[in-house]
Amino acid sequence: MSRVHLQEELLQSSEQVIVDTRYGPVQGSKAANGAHVFLELPYALPPVRFQDAEPLPPTFRYEDKSYVFESSYPVQPRNDGQSAGVAWEDKVGLGEPTENPLFVNVVTPPGATPASGYPVKVYIHGGFLQFGSAHGLISQAQYVSVERSEVYVNIGYRLSAFGFLACDEPRVDGNFGFKDQWLAILWVHANIKAFGGSPDNIQVTGLSAGAHSLHQILHYVSRLPEGESSPFRSAVLQSNAIIIAPKTPKELRPQFERLCRALNLDPSSPDVLTQLRDPALVPASAITHVIETDALGAQYGTFRGTTDGVWMHADPMAWQRSGGFAHALKAKEVKSVVVGDLTEEWYLYAIAHEVRRIKDVEVNLERYYQEEMVQRVLELYVDEKVPEGVPEGAPKEVVERFMGRILSEGQVHLPVRVLTRDLVAAGFPVLRYEIRWTPEQVRPLGYVTHATDRPLWALRLPILHPDQANVAHAWLDAVDAEVKTLEMKGVTGRGAREMLTLKEDKTIAWTEDGRWDEVSKLLKVLPGEN
Repeated sequence: MSRVHLQEELLQSSEQVIVDTRYGPVQGSKAANGAHVFLELPYALPPVRFQDAEPLPPTFRYEDKSYVFESSYPVQPRNDGQSAGVAWEDKVGLGEPTENPLFVNVVTPPGATPASGYPVKVYIHGGFLQFGSAHGLISQAQYVSVERSEVYVNIGYRLSAFGFLACDEPRVDGNFGFKDQWLAILWVHANIKAFGGSPDNIQVTGLSAGAHSLHQILHYVSRLPEGESSPFRSAVLQSNAIIIAPKTPKELRPQFERLCRALNLDPSSPDVLTQLRDPALVPASAITHVIETDALGAQYGTFRGTTDGVWMHADPMAWQRSGGFAHALKAKEVKSVVVGDLTEEWYLYAIAHEVRRIKDVEVNLERYYQEEMVQRVLELYVDEKVPEGVPEGAPKEVVERFMGRILSEGQVHLPVRVLTRDLVAAGFPVLRYEIRWTPEQVRPLGYVTHATDRPLWALRLPILHPDQANVAHAWLDAVDAEVKTLEMKGVTGRGAREMLTLKEDKTIAWTEDGRWDEVSKLLKVLPGEN
């Protein structure tokens, strides 16, 4: 039962569920536990490659069909080291790759009506912004929806080059995947009442790259025009956040040029964008092939956000440190932020990319950071590169652990702490958490590592033992209670080093951060930090 997908459950049901939306009726079905499920509801028009998506026009009408199939997932490369040991269909669903993954999966409690007013939980999946799907098995939400009487919405968005290619000359705006997510959240706010959810009680959660995305979205919300409010009231960032400004379009030009040349296109041609956007000339499979075979070079194989001046301004971290970010979020009616991590995040980051020697670490770090930043970061860890640490010729496992530590501290542990620090300093309601225990059966090599907490957050009952399900319920209750208190008070009453902790013995308590000083050494190399 633990590997049964929602589509398989829905096709076993003879009961139809119909919801009347502003775009006409949509037909879903019932999961085995009675949850009402609608798969792959479009929230935007099919996108043009490397262009912003367009929202559904008022004249749009949903198709007269059953929305019960996992028919597609975002086209993406398959060189995902993190998903080793996970079946491909469990990561992306049962369908085929598409350049139009702009859909949501909606799951509601049985009998939901427009008058129900259930809390709404929106989920943005992770995967380095390169991999994954709204159909990922570990976050399918039929159990948590029914058990906790909440409406769940999983978002699909464009990934890898399709979602994040950017350049200054020729101009490619980039950030398409983030803007897809924003359109999806706007769709949820405008349409979720028809499915039984409350548009005034929407919480957005992101895991890993989804948390990075959510931090991007929070920055965008903080700069919304006068008179516009946030479409959601609360944000939960799981195991990631922003720590430095993204690369500029100019800094990303070499990546654009490498992609073009790998596809046998001339990046200086006036027609190069027209050629790149033509699926008949450049199939999606050609783009994913040159990425997953490292034809671009390892440092250019990961596509991420950019400071375009519209979606993301030039120095988001200065805005965050100033307190302006937090004050603007309050003004835009964001009521709370939850942010946290797991104790052994390093393991999944250790196997994300192939590294055999220190030079491989350096090259792969350039996927995420400017070259000069990589050099400064490596200098901080120099003591671990020399004989007693990681000498040249060290075993692959030692180099991998070195890579895992640097990436996890830079991508997860420090960003979580810096975001908490800046929100606490500005008096914003923020809850910080730490997870030290996850279900043993989902831990690779026994590590409490990246994403092994998802069965708790999504209450995946088929893979949880009864006592573990009780722990998951207790954890969700504790987080919800703390968020409710934060939003009632309008300010956090705790310091940045205090964490709501799921402890090794499965109990929940407030603890003090014992790694703050160790992780914060990375602040020395960050712009604007002292």
